[in-house]
Amino acid sequence: MGDQKISKAIRKVRLTLADGRSLAGEIFLNLYEVRHAGQQRVGDLLNGDVAFLPVRVDCETLLVNVEQILSARVAAADELDELMTLGERYTVEVVTLSGDPIVADLYVNLPSGSCRVTDYLNRPQRFFTFVALKEVLYFNRRFVLAVRD
Repeated sequence: MGDQKISKAIRKVRLTLADGRSLAGEIFLNLYEVRHAGQQRVGDLLNGDVAFLPVRVDCETLLVNVEQILSARVAAADELDELMTLGERYTVEVVTLSGDPIVADLYVNLPSGSCRVTDYLNRPQRFFTFVALKEVLYFNRRFVLAVRD
């Protein structure tokens, strides 16, 4: 039984931690996701119920406290699909605890006419999803100071 392995997809990610440190490594994703077709995304994992995220850095695996992740950046070519860009598109400026504002696109696709930026930001999730240039960005709501619409 100890020799069995669960197949996982590997995704490169760059994390910024609450203390400002940057961490580039690989994370492990399920080959499927119950909330949408296809494999699990980094955002699914971050917004799930894991408390510590295994991140392979060089030749070791670090267990990173998800609550201390300020942001996660993933190549759009690996992470982005057309379902993530459904709805109303807003270009916003995000200011996080790190201080540097980031301009990114936010897609709001909520039921019953709730398609404002504020509707999206008031949803109960740990990480918000944004798209900028060639990356998908996930920001921890605890470290987002402001969003300029």
